[in-house]
Amino acid sequence: MRKIITVILLISIISVSVSGCFGSFALTRKVYDLNQSFGDKWIQSIGMWVMCIVPIYGFSAFVDIVVLNLIEFWTGDNPLAMGEDESSVRLYAHEGREFEVTTTRNRYDFVEIGNPSNAFAFVFEGSSWFLHANDEIIMITQDTEQGLFLYGLEGEVLARF
Repeated sequence: MRKIITVILLISIISVSVSGCFGSFALTRKVYDLNQSFGDKWIQSIGMWVMCIVPIYGFSAFVDIVVLNLIEFWTGDNPLAMGEDESSVRLYAHEGREFEVTTTRNRYDFVEIGNPSNAFAFVFEGSSWFLHANDEIIMITQDTEQGLFLYGLEGEVLARF
């Protein structure tokens, strides 16, 4: 199971550079809307500079490009762009295996058809993405004051931005 998930994560990251995917950038737009709600143009301008220096815009764009827009490109759904009560269910086949993917707000659930014990989920909580699989919760990305971290399945830091 870990090898399959590792392969899925690596393929997803590599696919970003070759798929030409362009999505709705829902997370980045939410950050932009937050900045726009700060007040007059002077406060918004200061807020924009702070969000660029702290890399809030950079983090949101990275998560949109690497995770959300890639998934949106292949599935047609973006969990951050969905309403609270919206959901979508789709079927996908990979190497002779079929998966049912249920998309809800901030969450993707994958279940192998015919083998429901092979299930996992990607969940967005706070400012991090987590992988829920085999009664384990593994942090995939984390935004901290020290930067954005991308983690492997063993908890090792794969990249820091």
